[in-house]
Amino acid sequence: MLLLGAAASYSAFEDWALEPVAKSPQLQTTVTLDSPEPQAKLPLGAAQSSNPVHEESPSVKLASILKIKDLESRHGLLSALGDEMGKTNPERGWQMVLSDFTNIPDRQVFGIQVLRHWGQKDPHAALEACKQIPVGERRALVYSAALAGWAMKDPQAAAAWTLGNLSGIYRRTAIGRIGKVWAQTEPHKAAEWALQNSFEVDQVFSLNEVIDTWAETYARDAAEWCSKLPAGKLHDFALSRAVLKWADYFPKTTAEWLAEHPDDLWLLPRVAARWGQQDPLAAAVWLDKNVSEASAQECRQAMVLEWANYDPRVAFEWAVQVLKGAPRQVAFSGIFSHWASEYPEEARISALKLADETERHTSLESIFITWGTQNLEMFHTWLKEQKPGVEKDIGIEQLAALLSPTNPAAALSEVLTMQNPARRQRALTQHYQDWKLSEPLAAEAWLKQHQEAVKLMTP
Repeated sequence: MLLLGAAASYSAFEDWALEPVAKSPQLQTTVTLDSPEPQAKLPLGAAQSSNPVHEESPSVKLASILKIKDLESRHGLLSALGDEMGKTNPERGWQMVLSDFTNIPDRQVFGIQVLRHWGQKDPHAALEACKQIPVGERRALVYSAALAGWAMKDPQAAAAWTLGNLSGIYRRTAIGRIGKVWAQTEPHKAAEWALQNSFEVDQVFSLNEVIDTWAETYARDAAEWCSKLPAGKLHDFALSRAVLKWADYFPKTTAEWLAEHPDDLWLLPRVAARWGQQDPLAAAVWLDKNVSEASAQECRQAMVLEWANYDPRVAFEWAVQVLKGAPRQVAFSGIFSHWASEYPEEARISALKLADETERHTSLESIFITWGTQNLEMFHTWLKEQKPGVEKDIGIEQLAALLSPTNPAAALSEVLTMQNPARRQRALTQHYQDWKLSEPLAAEAWLKQHQEAVKLMTP
């Protein structure tokens, strides 16, 4: 998503000065939101009055809102004020966008609402105003806001203007917003329009928003429409958008639909992963009753790997109970790799509890390679402190694999410290042969200085 406050900065936009706002005298006024500025009227026969102002000017209202420190409250009020200004006096609202803000996110919240209503009321004036924003991501966002407003009234006209006048990031952002707005009322027409875009990138941007919006309310209809697209990348892309959005809310119904569409069953593991986030036990029971054992195992594996992203310990405990065979090994590798990226010691302790030696060793390999990839120095220091044994040998193997591409001599020296003869011979031979293929002279020179390595590599 492109944000008005994206990392790239446009100094002309950021340097607009905050318009000084004078304190309004406590006088009777006839100000409304349509007024350019408050014009005080003194009561007849009085030079001054202490009566309060009945209606603040827009700039005074804005200044009061901008003083609110709570971000959520401030942005809620800014959105409401922008909505009001866009409906009643968008030209004045736009001038406030250009002059009354110093904070980019605040300006964005207010300005988007102004442009949305302005685009609905007078799209060409709103789009012309967008040119006052410097070229770049922020102009792309204001264009899309104005065009979204136009699309609420006439999506076909908004789309035609976009395709005829915009290109690059401006077009892609705008057609995405138009597709989203259009799909809220006429999803079939919006989807057909998205398909008619001449360029694949435009199809993808528009169809992505159309299908997501459609599936939010009528997911089955969206999935049925997508399933009838010709086979190919666009079919797979659109259907996956619809099905996965559906699965976010109704995973069981989505899984049942897929079971009735065997050609699209390739999406079931991804749906199961979504279901596993909400109710893994119910998902597992349904899989046992409705799909083959091979498919059920693949789906459970996907569930566990997704689960590991937010709770690797529980995902591991569940995998131990329900997975078997190859899916179990793949799941353990994924779980421990993710776990080790955050808590390597915690992952290691859990891996050591595995009763099966092969599973235990494979899991340790995943942990050590991830740990070493993320923080080689810390992993190396920890490894040196470990007692000789199979766990340390596995760690040295992974350390050597990480060192070998850039420092093969150091990798081989580490391998020489391994305790298990078979592991040591295998690792030593592998890394020496790899080095010899790329740098034969250096490899041979090292071997001449390490005669013990010659004996170790000789069966």
